[in-house]
Amino acid sequence: MVKRTLGGVAALSVVTWLAAGEAWAQRAGDNAVAAAQDAFGTTVGNESIGLYTQTDVRGFNPTEAGNLRIDGLYFDRQGDTSNRIIRGSTMRVGLSAQSYPFPAPTGIVDFQLRTPGEKPVTSAVLTWGAYGAYQIEVDRQQALVADKLSITAGIAGARERPPNGTSNGNWNAGGVIRWRPNDKIEIQPFGYVNYRYDREGPHTLLFGGPWLPKPIQRGKYYGQDWADLSSIQNLFGFTARADLSPDWTLRAGVFQSTNYRIEQGENLFLNVQPDGRADRFVVMYPGNALESLSGEVRLSRVMVEGDRRHIMHVSLRARDKVRTFGGTTTIPLGPGYLGVTDPEPEPAWRVGPQSEAHVRQATGGVAYEGVWRGVGEIGFGISKTLYRRMTQQPGLPDITSRDQPWLFNGSAALYLGDKLVAYAGYTRSMEESADAPQNAVNRGEPVPAARTSQLDAGIRYAITPRLRAVVGVFDIKKPYFNLDVGNVYGQLGDVRHRGAEFSLSGQVAPGFTVVAGLVLIKARITGSAVTAGRIGAVPLGRWPHMMRLTTQYGPPSWKGFMLEGQIEHFASRYADFQNHVKTPAYNILTAGARYSFRVHKVAASLRLQAQNFTNTFAWLGNATGSFVPVEHRRYTMTLSADF
Repeated sequence: MVKRTLGGVAALSVVTWLAAGEAWAQRAGDNAVAAAQDAFGTTVGNESIGLYTQTDVRGFNPTEAGNLRIDGLYFDRQGDTSNRIIRGSTMRVGLSAQSYPFPAPTGIVDFQLRTPGEKPVTSAVLTWGAYGAYQIEVDRQQALVADKLSITAGIAGARERPPNGTSNGNWNAGGVIRWRPNDKIEIQPFGYVNYRYDREGPHTLLFGGPWLPKPIQRGKYYGQDWADLSSIQNLFGFTARADLSPDWTLRAGVFQSTNYRIEQGENLFLNVQPDGRADRFVVMYPGNALESLSGEVRLSRVMVEGDRRHIMHVSLRARDKVRTFGGTTTIPLGPGYLGVTDPEPEPAWRVGPQSEAHVRQATGGVAYEGVWRGVGEIGFGISKTLYRRMTQQPGLPDITSRDQPWLFNGSAALYLGDKLVAYAGYTRSMEESADAPQNAVNRGEPVPAARTSQLDAGIRYAITPRLRAVVGVFDIKKPYFNLDVGNVYGQLGDVRHRGAEFSLSGQVAPGFTVVAGLVLIKARITGSAVTAGRIGAVPLGRWPHMMRLTTQYGPPSWKGFMLEGQIEHFASRYADFQNHVKTPAYNILTAGARYSFRVHKVAASLRLQAQNFTNTFAWLGNATGSFVPVEHRRYTMTLSADF
């Protein structure tokens, strides 16, 4: 594992060295609000807006489910991605997912590769972040052979200060090469490595009953300094496209993603009482690794007859994933209080033997897309997947699970005039679930992939050429995994999310842009655990409704100056498995300003933000019962320049 990582670092060094001439990036123009086509989630550079994120779409986690793509091609990620190779991402749900030949129930996170251009440009981004954090990024672009070979490469260093009071160093470097040997072939190899070091382990809080503890001081670390974290993550691969003829196109992508955790510690505060008293533990992990080799090959044919266009796809997707887990040791520290620093000397400890889970999956399928100009669209696909997972644990026989389901999807959209589109779709898929959390007896243990389904429908209306509204409904069904009464993580039944989502995006007036989203979710669990009263019918970690409204105002007469604002509303939700107590609803307000300007030939942008400037406090719980406080007031300044 270490040899593979060092090999990746060496390869990346070559990429960076090759780019050490004139440069690239064009980061001064990054603006997620301006780029958003809807309110469902858009990321550009360091900016992210929208209703959904890479870890929360319609109440589920698309990253855990394995629904990631790079330029539309299947990708199994084990670590972070980076601005060095990724220019942004878009959440594909509802109508925006209909153009995908093989959609997914939880929605798709589509990453866009940072494609090198011809013009030599150097970009620098300096960020003074929340709680005293800072980051420096430098990116470069250059054409090595005009119209044939170009490259981007960059490096970034940061001192990160997460909201839990920890801090760590971080650096990452990466690059993308674009090779076009002729006008029919394009190949883009890329590489990225990220090293995070000297970080204290996070706090994990579990309340001892149906209550919410008193507020604590935020931004303060009250764990043990010797419970550290450090990791090396990398991503290497390539995408390729070949126009075999005017009708036939071949696309391919291969991606190797690795997350090697050199050391890992975590502070547990269990049985937390209303006054903040808790039982303290530290969990120490041995070094472990998550590695995945994944990719897709897709052959497509386009046929045009008058106003009708037909596209046929034949696809093969595959992944080979290996994950080590277990071997942890739990160190009791005795009673203490939330928010109170109480350092203890590091005792002698040792880790135990580790386990390994190995997943192999291959999926072959065919899909059809039909577009009739002025009438509508139709699409359907069918796939066969072969899934195998083997788990090896010390002292136990190997456990192998297999599944070979048929998967399918169908969708249709009807153009009801120039401004109105109605759509509907159904998808049956196979998705991953989260591994057992840190507070489980079987912490880190993976669970097998499971069959899921989604039905959604809605309309999109163009209010003006620059302002669009989307209204949709959805019904998603999945197996429900969580902790049982013995604190063992496993399947407790099935969960169903029914809901509606609303999006309004675009310009409402010259210089005035709005991105507004609202989601309503009715989440319910069924199964023997609910029937027996061991858990409530409403799963943890789900808001019944949530809203985000982002605005940006800067008319042309302001000459590059803009005002920004955001309002987020989060509804009350259950804080315990038995559905006895709820966290209160709360609002988060953000205000800021942006100024785009030029100094000689240098394009630059300065952005200031005050997030949660009312300093609202709330407890935020996740699906497995642990809690963190909402981030407190913080200020950010970003200066970007293109040379």
